[in-house]
Amino acid sequence: MEWIYNYDRPDNNQPVTTTLQFQNTVLPQPSSMRVNVLGTIMDAWTCISNLTLSDTDSVAVFKSDTSYSVGPVSGQRWLYLCMKFTKVTDNLFYFYLLSDVDKTVFPNERVFNPPANSVPANTDPLCSTFCQHSTLPKRRTLRKTGTTDVMPSEARLCTPCESPCEEQLIVCPDLAPVNLSTITNQTGTNYQDTITYACITGYELTSGSLTRQCMEDKTWSGSLPVCEIVTCPGLADVNFTQISTQTGSKYQNTITYACITGYEWSAGSLARQCLADGIWNGSHPVCGKSFIIMIKDSNLSRPCKVNFARIFSQTGNNYEDTITYACIKGYQSKHGSLLTRTCRADGTWNNHPPICKKIEVVEVIEIVEVEVIEEVVDEVIEAIRVIEIVEVKDNNTMSLEYGETM
Repeated sequence: MEWIYNYDRPDNNQPVTTTLQFQNTVLPQPSSMRVNVLGTIMDAWTCISNLTLSDTDSVAVFKSDTSYSVGPVSGQRWLYLCMKFTKVTDNLFYFYLLSDVDKTVFPNERVFNPPANSVPANTDPLCSTFCQHSTLPKRRTLRKTGTTDVMPSEARLCTPCESPCEEQLIVCPDLAPVNLSTITNQTGTNYQDTITYACITGYELTSGSLTRQCMEDKTWSGSLPVCEIVTCPGLADVNFTQISTQTGSKYQNTITYACITGYEWSAGSLARQCLADGIWNGSHPVCGKSFIIMIKDSNLSRPCKVNFARIFSQTGNNYEDTITYACIKGYQSKHGSLLTRTCRADGTWNNHPPICKKIEVVEVIEIVEVEVIEEVVDEVIEAIRVIEIVEVKDNNTMSLEYGETM
């Protein structure tokens, strides 16, 4: 049976892909297991152990069909291949050559080359006789031609040679649910399996590990992730505004602005919300001074005309601007009438237009005359009363006070 044989050469680590044939218990000539030792080519091998491969791991030793000698008195010597097979599927095996690299053969290969005059018996213990090594060998694979079975990533050498390599399954305990997170991926709970978390929307990792792996000691790497709500940075003060409401600065909290009196919104956002990525949506609101285009009691942005008055001063037609009137000569403001008006935020002028009334001189004279006449009359009456009293006294008559009777 022919197999695709893949390995890295021990002498230069170059990858090699070739074929290897098994016929019952032999690797027939010419085998790709081919070395040259002191000019002798060894490319045919016979199994001297049980070649029945189990469903787990098996060790088989092949002895070279030819021998070599280093001199007339050294005797014959053979080379040995100690192979430890692991079955993946019926179509795929991997194995290791459990001997150290022998640099007396070419190419340098992991073969057992016993010392001179120390040829082991075929029945000697396999592992202790043929399969000793001091450096870790590399994996080699055998896959049946025409098949596509894939080598598992966890395939590795199980030592020592005598070990059945029935590895104990390493299982990590189930992990408790993590608040405010979801599991985005989990390959299992066995050795080297991983679990990956993600904080839910609006929350971020503050400590712990979002990815954890089952370790050889049956514990998970890292620590439980801790997810906390996202906090947006504080916002700078905004000119000419006031905050009407704010629920906070964490995820989904909102802040609402209002332009102060006399200012109006012109750009940006009056309402903003803290987003899941830790920033506020929208942009800073912009409030500018209100520009009153049309005063309600005006004509083309001018205050209404006031009879018998002139505009003494005016700062403009915008919010908080003022206009002051003055009555023209011969007129005065009516009692309670204000001469100054101010532009309000709603685009109207406060107060009523002033009323200038003509000064009536005749009325003033009449009032003066009446007051003078009343004073004269009072003086005349008082003078008559005095005269009467004096006359009575001169006639030696009884004196009577004014207003008394006999």
